[in-house]
Amino acid sequence: MEQKLTRIGTRGSALALAQTGLVISAIKAKYPGADIERVIISTKGDRETDKPVSSFGDKGVFITEIEEALSNGSIDMAVHSAKDLPGGLKDGLCIPCVLPREDVRDVLVTRAGILFEDLKNKSSVVTGTGSIRRQRQFIRLCNNARFKEIRGNVDTRINKLRNGEYDGIILAAAGLKRLGLDREKDLEYKYFSKEEITPAGGQGIIAVETRREDAEEDTFIGRVLRDINDSDTFLNFQIERKIAEALGAGCNNSIGVISYFYDLEGEELLCVYILKEFGGLEKAQYSFRGTGRREDAANLTDRAIRYLKKGY
Repeated sequence: MEQKLTRIGTRGSALALAQTGLVISAIKAKYPGADIERVIISTKGDRETDKPVSSFGDKGVFITEIEEALSNGSIDMAVHSAKDLPGGLKDGLCIPCVLPREDVRDVLVTRAGILFEDLKNKSSVVTGTGSIRRQRQFIRLCNNARFKEIRGNVDTRINKLRNGEYDGIILAAAGLKRLGLDREKDLEYKYFSKEEITPAGGQGIIAVETRREDAEEDTFIGRVLRDINDSDTFLNFQIERKIAEALGAGCNNSIGVISYFYDLEGEELLCVYILKEFGGLEKAQYSFRGTGRREDAANLTDRAIRYLKKGY
C-alpha cells in the first residue's frame, strides 16, 4: 500500500510533543519508511492560561481546534491525552487507537526534604491543583490542605513549586515520567494508590484520533492505527470513557474511574473501580468495584453505571 505523507496534529506543550513523539516512534517501528510531519496547533486552553480549566465548562478546550483541522483535512491524525477528551467527538471523527498505558497514578510533588508526612503536621498546606476530583480525595488524606489553582505546562508548574508558591502540587505520574521529570534530585514524590486518589478516566493513555472514513476503510492511516493499537489499553479506554460519559465526569465534578487487568491464581481478570464524591469536600462518597473476565467487559461496565446512577 502506498505510504503518503501523514500529518499529525498536536498541542505545542512539552508533554504533548513527547506524547506525539511516542506515536511517531510506534509508527516508524512498524513502517520505517513512513513520511510523517508534525503539525503544532494552538488550542483555547493553551492560549488562555490565566483562567482555571473548570471555567471553560468542558474538556473540549484542549481539542476543538485540533478536531477542526482533522475535519477540514489539514491533518490526518491527532494525538491527545485521553483524559482531556470530552464525552462526544466532532461528527465524522473517531479514536481507533491508543498506545500502551503509562503509570495511571496521581503523585504529590514537594521540595527535597519535605515529605508527605511532614505536611500533615503543618497548620495549612498550600496545594497546587485545580482538579475538583483531586481536591476532594486529597483532603481526606491531608485535612489541612488549602487548594490554590495552578495552570501551565508540567515544567512550569514544577518551577512554581521550586519558587515556593506551593507546599506541594498534584500531577499525573504519566506526564512526569514521559518528560523524565520523575527523578529530580531537588524534589520528593509521593505516589498515591488507585484507592487513595482514584484517577480520571483515561489518565495515562495516549489516544490517536482520525477521520472515521480513514479508520474504517483500507487506507494507510487505518492500517497504521490498527497496527500500533494496544488492545488491552484500548478496552480499558472504552470502559472508562463510557462510564465517565454516563456519569457526567468532567472538570467540574469528582468522579474517578479506572479499569485494569490483574492475575488471580493464574487467571486473568478485569477490574473496574469507580469513586464518586458529592457535596462538600468532606461530604458523602460512594464507590463501585467489580471484577470479571475480559468477555464480561460490556456487562461489567453497564452494571457499574446502573449502580452508581442509583446513588449507592
